Amino acid sequence: MNLLYFTPLVVAAAVASSCGDDDDDGLGSLRSDASVFYYNQITSNGAADQSLLTVDVSLTGDDDSDSASGIGYSLDDEGPELRVRIDDADDNDDNSVSLVGENSSGRLFRTRVDLVNNSNYTAVSYGDTGFNTDIAVFEQDGSDVDSGARFRVINTVDPEDLDASGFALRYNDAGTGNYFETGLRLGQATDYQSTNAGSLNLVVARTGVSPEERFARVDCSLSGSRTYDVILAVNDPLNPPLSESEAEDELVIYCHPQERN
Repeated sequence: MNLLYFTPLVVAAAVASSCGDDDDDGLGSLRSDASVFYYNQITSNGAADQSLLTVDVSLTGDDDSDSASGIGYSLDDEGPELRVRIDDADDNDDNSVSLVGENSSGRLFRTRVDLVNNSNYTAVSYGDTGFNTDIAVFEQDGSDVDSGARFRVINTVDPEDLDASGFALRYNDAGTGNYFETGLRLGQATDYQSTNAGSLNLVVARTGVSPEERFARVDCSLSGSRTYDVILAVNDPLNPPLSESEAEDELVIYCHPQERN
């Protein structure tokens, strides 16, 4: 897993971001900064509408900041990009920035995470507004993909809601038991996987059970020579599955291509 940092809190929901202008040092050079792509997979079980699932999010460093407003539940849309410049010359050797989310109900989450200039990150919020809500930040892999596609799975579904200790994952036509992940829990990401297929057909099963007990089979399209963040989420954030019988039709994956460096 490539988990950088996360703290328990509450988030919610997608619109646009305001990115800072390129820095002009008189030589026409572009600014050096870090980018965070934000996805909201917060649920609110039993809510009348998705108004509780909106967030104004801001990313703030020592001398730089960026923000996005009114972010709703993330589906297939690409997340807003927040950019912040890290002071590499800081004598304190502290590259941490603050990631904060708020809405009309008040502060939803606040965490600090270490970033590096010229790097991209994926931030995903998850959980239910009636309980604890967290946010996790993962660095993206900017290296070239020689053939096929590369992906990792970020889980925003609590296996305990389905009476499971974790999720076992396999893809395409791999036989039962050929899992690339055997115990994925809420807020975690798998290692990167490679596939030559033009689509990802993912089986989500119960951890540690034989014969296989499958919760769902979900799929999405992939393009060659790209790296993807595949977010395991729920179809309806106001009615997330709370039993094994509800999971088959309610679990989904959203496959987001990572930014090319």
